[in-house]
Amino acid sequence: MSPWVRHRSGSVVAAVALVLLVAGCGADDEPTASATPPSSTAATPTPTPSAQPSPTKSSEPAPAVPAVLEFTGRTVDGASFRGSSVAGKPVVLWFWAPWCAVCRSQAPEVESLVSTYGDDLAVIGIGSLDSGNAIRGFADDVRGPVHLSDPDGALWKRFRISQQSSFVVLDASGKEVLRTGYNDDDALASTVEKLVG
Repeated sequence: MSPWVRHRSGSVVAAVALVLLVAGCGADDEPTASATPPSSTAATPTPTPSAQPSPTKSSEPAPAVPAVLEFTGRTVDGASFRGSSVAGKPVVLWFWAPWCAVCRSQAPEVESLVSTYGDDLAVIGIGSLDSGNAIRGFADDVRGPVHLSDPDGALWKRFRISQQSSFVVLDASGKEVLRTGYNDDDALASTVEKLVG
């Protein structure tokens, strides 16, 4: 083979290699930005309806907080509690003392209110007239209500409570609809049923 033919063949091979390299064909399998032209009809995946973020809670305005629920306290576990957190629903406030036998006898009825009405009713037990440890011990035996520890009686004074066991029932607007002592359990049940049922 003559040197001229060899030179010409080498030029052709080099030209073909250059064209392949520019066109994106080569040993490298990685796609390049120019591998798919902008006018390509390649399908772009579109999100399905199930892939869309689901809407969060409705944008309903928060209920107005009545003055009667503008209080704070501590749960028997030491967490802070705001009365405003139950605004917009009927509320049963149960004022008890850990050594009170009548209070203990009312525990099943209070637990029943919680299990019957669930999130449609707020039931808050407010223990006082004893130490924080005694209040917590009683609360541990009564499941369902939020129990606040009020050993100094601040919440009892705020709600003008003078005896255990007492109930104060508020409607969803915060209006007091019942104040009863330990001897009127039927009034408690029927009042709550009217408010929630």
